[in-house]
Amino acid sequence: MLDRALKMSLTVVAISFFAAGVIARGLPQGAGYQVVKVCSLLSLAEIKKLAPWEPMLDQFAKPEEEPIGTTGSSCNYPTVFIQVMAFRQSFIDTLRKNGIPLESVSGVGDEAYVRNNRDNYAELIGKVGPHSFTVQLSIGRNKTFQSEKPALIAIGKAYAAKLR
Repeated sequence: MLDRALKMSLTVVAISFFAAGVIARGLPQGAGYQVVKVCSLLSLAEIKKLAPWEPMLDQFAKPEEEPIGTTGSSCNYPTVFIQVMAFRQSFIDTLRKNGIPLESVSGVGDEAYVRNNRDNYAELIGKVGPHSFTVQLSIGRNKTFQSEKPALIAIGKAYAAKLR
């Protein structure tokens, strides 16, 4: 079962987007952004194939879609959390400014970066056209960031392909 700490952590991530002013500033005047319903991009079976979870978590596998302000959407699975919103370069700039290490990866959208979030989550931040997206993959028991990185990148590639 997703415990409260995981849900709280994911909520903090979404709130931090607002705190950083990345989303809350809105789009430039005259610009339009079509919010993407994230849960509709990949099926539950596709997500589970890319990031398998223990069978006992299947009972919690119903995707939960939630809005992120007025320019985004998120989808929550037992071990994966996805966000798609209007792209803001300031988000990536803020991460770098705050000393958060980002490792560039190729082949995922227009640009993408991965990072180890305290050995709890493998995270990917990517850009596809007007979209910014993040993927958080729980680092399971007896797993490491390095062992989960291929699955994280595969999920990122799958979402990037759908956002094109």
